[in-house]
Amino acid sequence: MAVRPPHPARVTGPHAAGGRGGVPGADPAGPVDVAVLGGGPAGASAARLLSAWGRSVVLLTRPATTPPLAESLPPSIDRLFDLFGVRISVEAAGFVRTTGNTVWWDGSGARHEGFGDGARGYQVVQRDLEGVLLGLAREAGAHVVEGSDVRRVEDRERPAAGSGRPATVFYGLSGASRSLEARWVLDCTGRTGVIAKRGLRRRERGPSTLALVGVWERTGGWGLDDETHTLVESYEDGWAWSVPISSSVRYFTAMVDPRLTALERGGPIGGTYAAELAKTTHISRLLGGAIRTRAPWACTATPYDATRYAGPGFLLVGDAGSFIDPLSSFGVKKALASAWLAAVAVHTCLAAAEMTGPSLALFERRERAIYDAYRRLSAGFSREAGQRYGHGFWSRRARQVDELDRSGFTGEPDAAELRDNPAVLAAFASLKASPGIRFRAAATPGFIEEPTVEGNRVVLERRLIVPGWEAGVRHLRGVDLPALVEMAPGFGQVPDLFEAFAARHEEVTLPDFLGALSVLIAKGVLENRFGA
Repeated sequence: MAVRPPHPARVTGPHAAGGRGGVPGADPAGPVDVAVLGGGPAGASAARLLSAWGRSVVLLTRPATTPPLAESLPPSIDRLFDLFGVRISVEAAGFVRTTGNTVWWDGSGARHEGFGDGARGYQVVQRDLEGVLLGLAREAGAHVVEGSDVRRVEDRERPAAGSGRPATVFYGLSGASRSLEARWVLDCTGRTGVIAKRGLRRRERGPSTLALVGVWERTGGWGLDDETHTLVESYEDGWAWSVPISSSVRYFTAMVDPRLTALERGGPIGGTYAAELAKTTHISRLLGGAIRTRAPWACTATPYDATRYAGPGFLLVGDAGSFIDPLSSFGVKKALASAWLAAVAVHTCLAAAEMTGPSLALFERRERAIYDAYRRLSAGFSREAGQRYGHGFWSRRARQVDELDRSGFTGEPDAAELRDNPAVLAAFASLKASPGIRFRAAATPGFIEEPTVEGNRVVLERRLIVPGWEAGVRHLRGVDLPALVEMAPGFGQVPDLFEAFAARHEEVTLPDFLGALSVLIAKGVLENRFGA
């Protein structure tokens, strides 16, 4: 999926700070453009972006009912923070900045995995991050209704754009029943899944995962080489990890299969939590002399996805649509990426009803691809641990790699892999040895139009159908393949073709251009008939 992201969000239009965002609890008089259900990172960020683009937005968020969790955010999340226009505020919030991870996996020694080049991630308590993002959503003009309990959404199957009537969101607030109408509804309610659980949620087949969480304090620090690191350790039938939220306080979490432990439904978990952490070697040593500051609690962490992520008038965003194994450590980043594309898709649908189908199709495809990619990543880690421990906890999770292989998962062309492909290397050698070129299409090129993102809108782009890439491809290392196929037959020398092509596409380099040309020859799309 090729996308051209917009500039960071700017607060403009009639819904800027001091507008709707300053009227807590008041229902809008008429239909709003978007109702956002849930005030987590995905909901708050989507609401901010849509408001900044001039859309009327109501965000409904309920009171916290569970203890806050800690999250580790990679440095790459800064790009998303920039897209939402929130990076400066997040950096100023005082979160611990981390330089990497310390990992003890599959029984091997410590691996210190620094981010490199001075990059730093964030260690956050999710509720604190949500507070920052909700404040910024208000600043952008979103009408934030805190303490609301969304009960149901009606008419979500009716087309909300064009001729269809808006959906009605029913919710409770301060003991009273309330409702509002919205042209589009974003379900950002996470595992609750207000819309998702009505026949769209699909639990992943296989093992269950439960997170047992505790908060610990140790005066004077933890004696680590780098106190900011996330710690990860595998053991025979589970794994544990730890995130610092200050110089002296850390969250310690054990990830277990509830069916393989002594846990009783509704019973105390303190003993099981302690027993699981005792199975670790390195993390358990850190807890010597530390004080647990609150009783441990449990939360489910079993992955799931959805039979579909979008429909007429609604989208399932972030964890409402799918939840990935925490082993990947990219949960918040995935949720924010989902929120960005959801905001772009809805903004497009409201501006151009004829783009509703392509916009929803793009969102659907992206959500499925990301979920499968993270499943593959987590399953790979499980396979490594399974080879060391041989326990069913790991082998059952590792089987997902084989399931994904059979599912035919494909991503964008891998430029690095193509660089070493024998057919591509042979094509490049023949091109280099030829005194001239006379290209013709070896077969009639096939083109399709596929949705992509430019700025803050979904647009249709023409893609080239290449053997092995039947879904079509537009760019390879920045080279526009459909344009290259059309231009190539008109030139007799490669330098002339490159000069003309580069004049239209300023960022194209000669190595990338020659590589793309070689791929087209190797794939049988172009044939050099010089001298024939």
